[in-house]
Amino acid sequence: MLIRPASLSILVLLMVLLAGASAGQSTDNIYKEYPKDKFLVGTGETAATGKPLNDKRVAEVLARLEIAKQIKVRLKEETVDIMCEGSSARLFKDILQCRNEFIMVVEVTVDEFLEGSKIVNHWEKDGTVYAVAVMPKAEAVKELDSKVKESADKAKGNIEKAKKGDKEAAQDAQEEYMKAVTYDKEKEMLDGVRSNAANMFEELEKELVKLGGGQ
Repeated sequence: MLIRPASLSILVLLMVLLAGASAGQSTDNIYKEYPKDKFLVGTGETAATGKPLNDKRVAEVLARLEIAKQIKVRLKEETVDIMCEGSSARLFKDILQCRNEFIMVVEVTVDEFLEGSKIVNHWEKDGTVYAVAVMPKAEAVKELDSKVKESADKAKGNIEKAKKGDKEAAQDAQEEYMKAVTYDKEKEMLDGVRSNAANMFEELEKELVKLGGGQ
């Protein structure tokens, strides 16, 4: 069957319109498929360079970074100052040191947290490559709960070593304490439920103060 030029032009136009509609729907339907109450969602975009595999990877990295940004901003704005104006402050020389050290821990723990994110969609439109990353909140909360316990146990173990004269163990204990607190705040933020780990952290703080942490 021979396709006339006019028919071919209409066919090409329809294909372009359908491709555009598909890309648009990909954006519009993200939160329908991955609702905010159950998922963290990040969208990455980068200009197409003619290297599809590379463009795809860049978009994926940017999508994951968008998830990380959401968590880091909230932790830094809503959590770090509270921690450094509360009981945690006694472990440091001043509030500035406390903030700086907790912010570094936030960066590290959120980067670890991103390992659980998944790329669920890619598309290209108007010379731009897109990717969508999602993080199921329920899975993240479960993983973070495990990390809180792991870091708290390491802090306790290092406190015992420090009591026996291991000088480096005191610093290691404080670092693990900060990681445990940060993981717990991340979990609390995602879960929307107030943590019940306050007593455990208070006991760790008391032991660290006795060791002279931050003083």
